[in-house]
Amino acid sequence: MIRTKWGSLVLAVIVTAVLVLSACSKNEGNNASPSASAPETPAASTSAAESEAASPSPAENLDPLGKYEPGIGLSTIRHTNSGMKFLNGDTIDSNIYTKSYESELGIKVTNKWVVDDTQYAQKLNVSIVSGDLPDFFEVDPKQLQTLIDGDQLADLMEAYEKYASELTKKIWGGINDGKLDTALSKGKLVALPINGGQTDDPDFIWIRQDWLDNLGLQGPKTMDDVLNIAKAFATQDPDKNNKNDTFGLNMNKNIWDGYSGITGFLNGYGAYAYNPTNQSGTSTFWIKDASGKLVFADIQPEVKVALGKLQELFKAKAISPEWATMDGTKASEFETSGKVGMHFGQFWNANWPLADMKKVNPKSEWSIFPLVSADGSAAKVQSLGYRPNRFIVVNKSVGNPEAIIKLLNYFMEKNYGETRNEDYHIVTQGEEQVNTFPYAAIGGSYADTNQNDYALVQEALKTNDPSTLNPTAKGYYDNILAYRGGDLGQWWVEKVFGNQSTYEALAKYKSDPNNYVYNEFYGSPTATMSERGSTLKDMEATVFTKIIMGAASIDEFDKFVADWKSQGGDAITQEVNDWYSKR
Repeated sequence: MIRTKWGSLVLAVIVTAVLVLSACSKNEGNNASPSASAPETPAASTSAAESEAASPSPAENLDPLGKYEPGIGLSTIRHTNSGMKFLNGDTIDSNIYTKSYESELGIKVTNKWVVDDTQYAQKLNVSIVSGDLPDFFEVDPKQLQTLIDGDQLADLMEAYEKYASELTKKIWGGINDGKLDTALSKGKLVALPINGGQTDDPDFIWIRQDWLDNLGLQGPKTMDDVLNIAKAFATQDPDKNNKNDTFGLNMNKNIWDGYSGITGFLNGYGAYAYNPTNQSGTSTFWIKDASGKLVFADIQPEVKVALGKLQELFKAKAISPEWATMDGTKASEFETSGKVGMHFGQFWNANWPLADMKKVNPKSEWSIFPLVSADGSAAKVQSLGYRPNRFIVVNKSVGNPEAIIKLLNYFMEKNYGETRNEDYHIVTQGEEQVNTFPYAAIGGSYADTNQNDYALVQEALKTNDPSTLNPTAKGYYDNILAYRGGDLGQWWVEKVFGNQSTYEALAKYKSDPNNYVYNEFYGSPTATMSERGSTLKDMEATVFTKIIMGAASIDEFDKFVADWKSQGGDAITQEVNDWYSKR
C-alpha cells in the first residue's frame, strides 16, 4: 500500500498519519447494539428475574464487522493536506469510506471540523482545553499524555480483545506485544497506535538524470558529490535553455518533511536530528552516546557540520532564497516546473509530486540514489516510523467503544484482507491516480505490504505470469506494463515497484538491520518535555533556519545547544534516561 503526502503515501502514514484524525459530543444512538446482539432489558421484578435465570440469555454478537441495527453515530475530527485529491463528487465528509461505514457497519461518521495538517495540533489543543472533543480522534504523544492525566479516555482493552479481527490482531499484535504496548497506561489500553513498525520511511536522493546526462555527471558516491552536483545544477545550465534559472537542491520550510526535507542530507553526515515544526515539540529523536546514555540527536556536533554544508549551498545560490517561505506544495510546484534538480525524500515522492511532472514534461527523468556518507562508506539511514508517534483515542463518554475497533477492522479488511478492494486504496480517474485510503477515519498499515508486493510484482514481470498476484500487486503489475507501453501516467508505479525503483533500494537498506538508526526513546512525553517542548522546538527551528540562510553564523549552533540545555533540555535528558533505565 502506498501513501502520499501520501501524509504524510504508504498506509504510513504514516501514517500519513498517513494519516495522516480525533473525541466529542456524544451522539444519539451511541448505546445501540450490534445486529443480533442481546438487547438490554430493564430491571425486572423478583419473579421475572427468577424466570430469566432459568433460561440462558442470547450470546453476545462478536462479529468484527457486525452491523449496528439500529445504526449509531460517531463524531471525529480530521486533518488534510493540499496534495489530497478526491474522486468526482467526493469530499472528506462524504466518500467511499463514510458511505460504506454507514451501509455495511451501521455507523454514521461525521466530522466536527477539518483543518490543514499544519493547523491540526494547535486546534486540537484548544479543543482539549475547552473539553469540546469528538468521539474518536488522532493525537500525538503529548496530547495523549494530557488526556490520560485528565482521565478523558476510554479503556479499549475489552473492546480490542473481543472485537478486533484476526487480521487486525495479526498486524497490531496482542495487548502486551507489538505496537499496542506503547499505548498502555496503568493496565488500560488508552489508544490505538496508527503508525509504527515500519522501516519504509528513510530518505533517498532524487536527482534529475537528464540534467546529470546533460552535464556529463555521475550519480553521487559521497556527500561532496552531492554538494558538487547541486552547485553544478545551479551554475551550468543543466536544462540547456541558455538561462541562469535553475537551482541544485530543493527544500521547504517544514525541514523534517518526507519530501524536500533535510533528514537524508543530515544522515549523510551521521546526524539524526528530528523535531517537526507541525507537531507539539514532543516528537523528538534520541540516540545512544558512547557511554550508553540517551542523548538528544539535534544537539550533536554532526548536526552542526551538516547545517554548515547547507549554509555553503545556500551561499552558493544552489538553494532557492525563497525556500523558507515555501510549504511542500509550493516546493513541489517549484520542482515540477523544472526549476530545481535534486531533493531528499521518501519512496512515495514518485507518486507525489513527481508523477505530474512526467506527464507535463515527458523528457524529464529522475533517478533514485541511496543515501551516501561524507567518507563514502554506507550511510546509516534514519527511520522515524518504527516507533509509534500517532494514536487514535476514544472519548470516555462513548457508549460503543467497540465501534472504533470495527472501523479499524473494516479498513484492514478492505486494504489487506481476503476481500481487499482497490477502490479503497488507489483509483484511476482519467489520467490521475487518486489515493482513496486517506479518506478513512481510522487506518493503519501492514509494515511489509509494499515490500512484499514489490517482490511479487518483480517475480511476475520475470515470468510474465501474474496469476498468483493479489489485487493490489496485480494493479501495480498492470500499471507497470501500461507505462512500458507508453502510458506516462503510470511512471510512478515503475519508479516505486519496477526496475531501479524505491522498493528495490529499500530492499538493500533492509538487508542489514545495522543500516538503520531508530529512536531509542518511545515512552510518553516527560513532564518537562510536555511543559517546554514546544518552546524548545520553535527555538530550534528558528536557529536552524537562520544558520542555513546565512543570517546567523554556524557558531550560533553552539549557543543553541547551551540554551536548549539551560531552558529545559538538561531536565528532559535526565527524565528520558530515568525512563530508559527502568525499561
